[in-house]
Amino acid sequence: MTVAAYGTDLQEVSYAESTTNWSEMTGRTSGGAATQEDRAYIQGSYCVSQSTGAASGRTVGLQFDYLSNISWTSGFVFSAWQYWQAPKAIGVWADGGMRFGVGSSAGNVKLWNAQGNNAGRNPYGGWANVAIDPTYAYDELVGTPVDGNYRIFCSAPYMLSAVSKGNPHCVDAIRYGRGLLKIEYGETGNYGTFAGMATANDADLARWGLFSLQMGTYLWKGLMSVGTASNAVTFIDSNRSIVIDDCPRTYLAFNRIEIRHASSIVEWSNISFKALGTLSPGQLEVVDNASVSMDGCLFTDMGVFTFRLASAITNCIFQGCKLVTSGGGHFAGTKILASTVAADASALGWNVATDPDGYLDDMTFSKGTNAHHAIEFGLDSPTAITLNGWTTTGFSASNEQNNSTFYIARTTGLVTINVVGGTGNFSYKSAGADVDIVLDTVTTQVTCLDSTTLTAIEGAAVTLMANGAGAFPYNDSVTITRTDSTAYVAHVGHGLVTGNKVKISGANQNEYNRIKTITVTSVDEYTYPVSGTPTTPATGTIVSTAVFIDEETPGSGIVSDSRVFSDSQAVTGYAAKGTTSPLYQRTPLSGTIDSVDGLSITAIMISDE
Repeated sequence: MTVAAYGTDLQEVSYAESTTNWSEMTGRTSGGAATQEDRAYIQGSYCVSQSTGAASGRTVGLQFDYLSNISWTSGFVFSAWQYWQAPKAIGVWADGGMRFGVGSSAGNVKLWNAQGNNAGRNPYGGWANVAIDPTYAYDELVGTPVDGNYRIFCSAPYMLSAVSKGNPHCVDAIRYGRGLLKIEYGETGNYGTFAGMATANDADLARWGLFSLQMGTYLWKGLMSVGTASNAVTFIDSNRSIVIDDCPRTYLAFNRIEIRHASSIVEWSNISFKALGTLSPGQLEVVDNASVSMDGCLFTDMGVFTFRLASAITNCIFQGCKLVTSGGGHFAGTKILASTVAADASALGWNVATDPDGYLDDMTFSKGTNAHHAIEFGLDSPTAITLNGWTTTGFSASNEQNNSTFYIARTTGLVTINVVGGTGNFSYKSAGADVDIVLDTVTTQVTCLDSTTLTAIEGAAVTLMANGAGAFPYNDSVTITRTDSTAYVAHVGHGLVTGNKVKISGANQNEYNRIKTITVTSVDEYTYPVSGTPTTPATGTIVSTAVFIDEETPGSGIVSDSRVFSDSQAVTGYAAKGTTSPLYQRTPLSGTIDSVDGLSITAIMISDE
């Protein structure tokens, strides 16, 4: 290979190296004429400037006549450098503090908001490179421009107060194109790097406005092509912070990274991307199955991501982003937090025939504002799936909800999901296939032994219940109503399943109290049978606590419970045998059920005979 090379597709409209074809904007006569400026320029050796001394409360402007129409391609934008030397003297963004315009002839232009005293570089001031898609809905219309005819180019500040000294309005380097910045080749000692991109972009005769180094952080916009269809790249970099420019008058896919050519090698570690805007927050797609390694990278408030089989995205964080399509790549240790996908959509997509065991290990998911799923298993995904070490937060414990953990796109057959060492809720919504989630449960066990002989005690009554906050309810406030012989318990987010037991206490009607086996009817309700006709609704300060064991010991002297604990939980209880001989004193029980290791208690019981 050869040394890394950088380039762009941007083409010149005007580099503002002279005032030829520049003039005061038609219809904006409160400013001065176009003037050649040899001090304040940012690109080349000159820019064009304008005085504005008589312009308080008015819009001034400069315009350039290209003399013919630009040859246009869909997806292109116009970019320009604008500078306003008195930032507090122009209006806010919403009032069109500084606009950029394109038209078919003088006096017939569309203008779009580009800056304001509260937006972009301001209120601090300085050169700003703006990007405008001329098919975006305009903010101001002058005359009757012909759509698609792009000949006149304007910069138009709206002034709140007159600036009587100097030429505060400057324009430099107007260009057009896709906004492509491409990186090709790269070899040992001269790999493609973000610093190399910035150096190429920031050269005096370049100043593309696509990728610039500013106070230790890179500002990026446009299409970053890492490798091209023709040439691979070796791009290796680490410990960089990149801000994605706000481009509110472009389109969704304007800010985008494409990794191209199957022979490309991309290795990024501890690279941070943060979007400033929402219209085009930034996308990333591995177009060809290149060798892509990203470790410890952070992507914040961005759009969609598409990876492929040769992608290894480890220990990364996607914070507030759209759909991440895995493409069968490795995502071990990666976190997808507060995804902004739509309701009933999924934060991560897995649609390859490979079991994700070893590919998606130790991942963490948290639900965003919308009721979405953590992952979708597509039509091509396997029917036997293993997930190791997953942590989920905010997803429903109930199946067939818009925010159930898994979405299964298959419409027929059985899909088995084995969750090993998981923490949080693991539920599913299916397009029709049967789904079996096999959770990695922990065991809580109580063994009752005679204090003298240390032999097993049969028939000991063992009760063990929650004694503090944790995975299951502890003294949760509930309300109870009754229909015939069924009590209906309203218990928000109880996290229980049919067959679990709870201890109801605090009801003034004693028929509602004591330990009950429940039938779950929804995520916020369960029922149990009740005797008699107690008052409905029940009165009193009623609470519900999870009961993990409530049964007599068999001949082995051991009773146990197995279930998934998303968090460890303290428990209390007792073992007693007081109705049939041999009798034993009541023995207190306590401990903490560990979410990984469970709990084993040995109750040494003293004879009561």
